[in-house]
Amino acid sequence: MKRILPFVIIAVLFAACKSSTKQLERGEYDAAIQKSSRKIKRNPGKNFDEVVIFNDAYKMAMQRDEDAILRLKTKGDPSLWAKIYQVYLKMNSRQNIAISLPPVGIEFDEQNYTPKINNAKLKAAEYAYAKGEQLLTLNNRFEARKAHGRFLEAKRYEGQYKDVDNKLGEAKFKGMTNVFFSIEDHSKVVAPKGLIQEVQRINMDGLNETWKTYETYVDTNKTYHYSIFLNLKLIDVSPEGLKQNLFTEKRKVEDGFDYVLDAEGNVQKDTLGNDIKEVRYKTITCNIKEFHQSKSARISGTIDYIDNFTNTVLKTEPITSDAIFEHHYAIANGDLNALKPETKEMLGVEPLPFPRDEPLILQAGQVLKNMAKEIIVRNRSFLK
Repeated sequence: MKRILPFVIIAVLFAACKSSTKQLERGEYDAAIQKSSRKIKRNPGKNFDEVVIFNDAYKMAMQRDEDAILRLKTKGDPSLWAKIYQVYLKMNSRQNIAISLPPVGIEFDEQNYTPKINNAKLKAAEYAYAKGEQLLTLNNRFEARKAHGRFLEAKRYEGQYKDVDNKLGEAKFKGMTNVFFSIEDHSKVVAPKGLIQEVQRINMDGLNETWKTYETYVDTNKTYHYSIFLNLKLIDVSPEGLKQNLFTEKRKVEDGFDYVLDAEGNVQKDTLGNDIKEVRYKTITCNIKEFHQSKSARISGTIDYIDNFTNTVLKTEPITSDAIFEHHYAIANGDLNALKPETKEMLGVEPLPFPRDEPLILQAGQVLKNMAKEIIVRNRSFLK
């Protein structure tokens, strides 16, 4: 490490000494200006070489930019005003650096760049605005999105340029992809009254993106590019089920003790002289009759993605939701101490009335609504 450190220090010092000079030689004028200006500010009057480098780099940078502006203007291409604007900003910034330096021989001709900057900015805004208007006339939502970017560009140049805010709103409206979600009931069973309304109330707010909106009710002022239909094909409720299950549970428990006898029939003793005893076990049993109540509702269908302009199905995904009612209870006959804890929990439980069909279907509808939202979220990138 001790051997490497001197070389590192020498390299850093060498780089610091030559940097502004080398930057000037390589045509990196603004880098040289930045480097020299910092050194001049740090030690005014003691960096004559840096003043010379600054003046040379400043003169060359300004000449290069003036030539670039002349070349850009000569082309007569209005799209180039944005570049011209940026060059003027750079020249003005460079001049501000020169103004900020102490009077130690800094040479520059001070100019008022504000009129030139404002003119270039206005011209750039004019071009961006005109380009946006041109894109809007194409009546294509993807081109309208580009137009929106152009109007934003114009607004960045001139915040109140013409009616740019109105144009931004128009481009936003025309650039949106509008998606309509609805339910179609093609099942052979008449759906409960509240099912369609409940599922239709699916919350689409979290799905909306910069250029895409999902809606569940038609806005007549909008054009809907895609439709997503939740196509109900099956609404089914199972019969009320009551199953019985008979089984027996057994358990070994202590039932007193017996003395351990030797071969002659005498009670054996341990090393302390105590009688040796042996625990006696018995098996207890309990007969269980378990009852299992069950009833379920199922809603099945598909989620269909439709291109409204071509009236074609773009994508179909199956969807099925279930609502299940289950209830267990039991009666016992025998020694309850033989039962497992989970079996004991079923004792004393009363049977429940079976739910009616409609509430069970509505419960399945709530599940269906959440599943439909998940599918739509998963397919967000599918629609452009």
